[in-house]
Amino acid sequence: MDKRRNLTLKLIIAFIVLMALVTVGSFISMRRLTTNLSSTSKAGTGIKYTGHYAFIHTGSDEDLWDSIYEGARIKGEELGIYVEDFGAGLTVDYDRNELIAIAAGAEVDGIIVEGDTDEEESAAINKAIEAGIPVVTVFNDCAESSRVSFVGFSNYNIGRQYGEQLLKTINTEEPVRISVLMDNEQASGNSNLVISGITDVFTEKGVLDGYEIEGVYVNNESAFTAEEDIRDIFLNGDLPDVMVAMNSVYTRCLFQAVVDYNKMGDVSIYGFDDSEDILEAVSKGLIEGTVSVDPTRMGASAVSALDEYISTGYVSDYITQDTEVILIGDAKAKLETDVEETE
Repeated sequence: MDKRRNLTLKLIIAFIVLMALVTVGSFISMRRLTTNLSSTSKAGTGIKYTGHYAFIHTGSDEDLWDSIYEGARIKGEELGIYVEDFGAGLTVDYDRNELIAIAAGAEVDGIIVEGDTDEEESAAINKAIEAGIPVVTVFNDCAESSRVSFVGFSNYNIGRQYGEQLLKTINTEEPVRISVLMDNEQASGNSNLVISGITDVFTEKGVLDGYEIEGVYVNNESAFTAEEDIRDIFLNGDLPDVMVAMNSVYTRCLFQAVVDYNKMGDVSIYGFDDSEDILEAVSKGLIEGTVSVDPTRMGASAVSALDEYISTGYVSDYITQDTEVILIGDAKAKLETDVEETE
């Protein structure tokens, strides 16, 4: 009886392994076919493609990543490169590292990927590089990897922009507590640079003693988990004087929580992104200001970086994107301009 059970168990395990291999093999074969087709043209466009880049992300902010991809796609068309939103529409939920491996197995010409500080992504990128496929990180970096370039913005400079604005709007006669919302991926990297930027501005102005700056970790697995964590902050009752959000998901959760819990005036919010709903929140005073970066330009720059590296063998290690702080007057002007352009 035990032998039969063991045999049945072994057969089940063998079947599962076989199906997994078939699934991955089919996916790789499909990507190779896509690569071959992309050297001619993409159906319905008439565009001749000579290259194939995989664009990979798993960020919770879909609007942001849609815009970054759109910029990459358009730039790719200009250069005759098919930029694929790799993994989009699949029934299997692969993580970034698995998609990097699948893209490398499909022998794409280059990979653009949302960076991360964990060792697994660094290893996945390094394997792609070893296979002769250049990788560019975008928005967040994976600095410990062998990626050929990072396209993003300086979180330190953003911190300085936040700090300079805070000095204009916050009364320092009383101690001021500032919380910078960050996720686990940023804990040892990007968001700490934001805190460093804010701290340096306060130090240069001689007011650092009047501020307490802390990082608050928020789960970014999805918009729902972020919302839950941020609501918990408001429910606990010990709100800081200022909350700084480092992405658009956290920004939306913050200004919604201010409305839901009637905390307008109790906490000042500084956000990220210039999407319409965030600009509306700034124009209504729910948010003091928001940092804006052009996501379509970022995507285009990532494609250009890959193209330059493949063509010449060289590319800048770090390609910086400009950022600006949008205040209430700027937000109203941008919204009015958007309305005029749509009419």
